Amino acid sequence: MLWTYLHSAPTDGDKSQNAAQLLHDLINCNDTYTQADVIYRLGRLETTNISTFVTSVCHSAITEFWNYESSKAVASDNPSTWVVEWALPKETSSIIGIDAWRAWWRQSAMLRELVALALRGALHTGQSRVMVVDIAEANLSCPKLSTSDLNRILGNESLLTAEIGWALSRELPAHSRKHWQCAYSNQRDGRSWSTFQGAIESRGSILLLVSEKKKKRSTQQRVFGAYLDSEAVRLPTWHGTSQNFLFTVDSVTGFSVYRATGFNDHYQYLNYAMQTLPNGLGIGGQMEHFGLWIDSGFVNGSSNPTATYDSPQLSAQYDFAIGSIEAWVVRASTAASNSHSSVSAVVANPDAVALLEMANRPMYSSPIHRSEQTP
Repeated sequence: MLWTYLHSAPTDGDKSQNAAQLLHDLINCNDTYTQADVIYRLGRLETTNISTFVTSVCHSAITEFWNYESSKAVASDNPSTWVVEWALPKETSSIIGIDAWRAWWRQSAMLRELVALALRGALHTGQSRVMVVDIAEANLSCPKLSTSDLNRILGNESLLTAEIGWALSRELPAHSRKHWQCAYSNQRDGRSWSTFQGAIESRGSILLLVSEKKKKRSTQQRVFGAYLDSEAVRLPTWHGTSQNFLFTVDSVTGFSVYRATGFNDHYQYLNYAMQTLPNGLGIGGQMEHFGLWIDSGFVNGSSNPTATYDSPQLSAQYDFAIGSIEAWVVRASTAASNSHSSVSAVVANPDAVALLEMANRPMYSSPIHRSEQTP
């Protein structure tokens, strides 16, 4: 929508001249109020609905973010409105008026960033060009993807859509925004725990995305998952760091991130081929009552409310059938590092722990109430 005016011919009359002047004012000013006025007026050239205008800008910005100009693989007619709802205060989604728009603009750094990205693409400028606001280049750059991974994302063949990828990258630490690789996808690699476990174990920082198996007549798909900042390693106890988080995405509630609270250090758990311990991947919560659990049977999972991340039940059903699951390596492991070098002898020997378990000497926290109340 906006691009029509940016690239319109001089014969279009006042509209073209107004757009050119507005863009000149926008690029050559540093005043927030002036920037807000310019964006608002550009939107008014075609529509009086600010929400529709911003939705269009957001969608264009996300497309530019992934460095993909073709519209063949992306349905531009139905942009994800949750992006706007997440980036901007909900109570302003339908307001009209320059004063309200100015307030909206000042309150939302996310909106300013989206507009900056969109205008950079519309004006065919390089990353060195100063845009709407002063944003660090690291925040503007998108993760580098292989051609096959990018095609799968933009061809709607992946749980990680362009919108979800853009939103998640904003929440990741800077070191996990540079290179992304799809290490596992059940749609591509088949449904296999051993393949999945081999793809994530000791590989580096992992972005996990899961969807429930759709019920008949259901058209909605909820995507949820976790970011594991430190390596997932096979241990009989909890590990990981407070940089982990859980998240959900759906068309109703939008995009939500649940970060570590410091209530406990139950950040992540990975174990398999054991008789007395849970076998699978767990994030947050307590043993047997995880915030997100992927069973090693690789058919079912579960989700509980957790104090570890102050997260609700992520899935629609407590116990759910896994529909699709993907694991992305967003920061590769350093080959020279030894992930087991700093752990104790007991932690580093899960078989010994299993023997202790069989002797009724548990080495992990006992389950508590599913709501994870304080003991």
